[in-house]
Amino acid sequence: MNKYQSGLTGLLFLSLITSGCGAMKAPSDLLQAPSQGNADGTLTGIVKSFLPANSHLTVPVQSESGSAIQLQDLDKDGEDELLAFYKTDKTDYEINTLLLSQQGGQWSKVATLTGVGSELDYVKFTDVTADGAADLLLGYSGGEGLSRELYVYSLNGGSLTEILKQPYDQLVVGDLTQEGTTEIAVLQGTYTADTQPETHLQLLRLKGGKLQKVSDQKLDGNVITASFTKASPVRSALVIDAAIGAHSSYTSLLTWENGKFIDILAADDYQRAALASSKDLVLKPLAPSPDALLGSNNIAIKDYPLASSDVNGDGITEIGFLVPPTGTESFAPLATPFITKYYQWDGQSGLKFVQEQFDRWGFNFHIPQAWAGKTLLEVPGESPAPWENIRFSYKNAESSAKAPLLELRLLTKQEWVTAEAKLKAENREYKLLYELDNTNDDTAPTVLVAVMPASGAAAKLQGADLQEYNQLKLTLDEVVQLAGTPQKPGQ
Repeated sequence: MNKYQSGLTGLLFLSLITSGCGAMKAPSDLLQAPSQGNADGTLTGIVKSFLPANSHLTVPVQSESGSAIQLQDLDKDGEDELLAFYKTDKTDYEINTLLLSQQGGQWSKVATLTGVGSELDYVKFTDVTADGAADLLLGYSGGEGLSRELYVYSLNGGSLTEILKQPYDQLVVGDLTQEGTTEIAVLQGTYTADTQPETHLQLLRLKGGKLQKVSDQKLDGNVITASFTKASPVRSALVIDAAIGAHSSYTSLLTWENGKFIDILAADDYQRAALASSKDLVLKPLAPSPDALLGSNNIAIKDYPLASSDVNGDGITEIGFLVPPTGTESFAPLATPFITKYYQWDGQSGLKFVQEQFDRWGFNFHIPQAWAGKTLLEVPGESPAPWENIRFSYKNAESSAKAPLLELRLLTKQEWVTAEAKLKAENREYKLLYELDNTNDDTAPTVLVAVMPASGAAAKLQGADLQEYNQLKLTLDEVVQLAGTPQKPGQ
């Protein structure tokens, strides 16, 4: 970093401090523009001197820096330009971008860009034209559920040029083909009265400033989230979570193969059935039909939306599956106590089991890996649901030996007073794990309690069964560590 850039970084830090004094306000209302020329030496002051009266800075929804004022070298001259995003009181449906550059210690305005929308949805600086300089990507949104529009600009010779204008619902930007260039994946839903919703996935390349549509494919349903992320220890992929039907969803793990995206999770029914065992899976790819939509034969089809995420903190995104416990396969989806199981792609033809948890209706418990395939999740029955207690039991599939390992109870505070008195009278071991936020519903469960097995619970086990049971038993401290973030009942 040169001295000039160091000075700008210091100014940006000072600007954040000075603008943060006083009462807290919404991000878009942090800075009000005074009359021209009232600069105080900070970046905020520099920007204010160029803003029109009755304007205020606004923070982008998606941006790496998360700031209304950003620095970026857009013309490859070694010095940063200054960008500020703002709205005026004249209208709620225009977003402005002020671009400033400095020569000889003096700031001057290069351009003011105006986009239609109620919020600035997306800001990114990256080289999509392959000329060695970062380009400016701006996305405008009309609000939740409304259309969005992307603009791409390049700065050359002091002049800002628009090189792309493209509607979108979701954007993913990166080297998606792993060919050394930065592409733009545009996802846009289509809706008609006669057909099921689907999403167009277009891959765009702007090398040399010329638009090239590299691919155009279709996906089932409406895309909820899309990201280009590390999906295995050795490979990255485009990970898409999409909604289909009334409440179902699926995940696609897309890699670039032979000029198009291929879904790694396309599979047949035997793979879906294998998920119940929590064992690693070997993926058997299906021969793709020319007319088939991505997602149609996806192994990761779920009864409810479940986002992909890095659940174990290793920097790799895992794929989530909802699996009904043994004995509940015939339950209605609303009443099924699905176990959430996460798998990680190995970069080739396998999925490695990572972890499982029960995180529905206010429960959130990370099931120990040692329990996988050796325990049974028991619930009172299909109805009523959601339940107020669940039980994990040791179960030997061969000998049918069974014994309780842990009970989790959801109770109101009033119920907990009575239940705790009874547990103490029975000399039971228990622990209140967490409280739920149900301040608007006095009748809803508000505490989650762990109850350990009663003395003699494993009296019927013998030999190897008893030995294995003792190895699976938890201490209360271990149960506390396995309890996750409280979930609202009904989720």
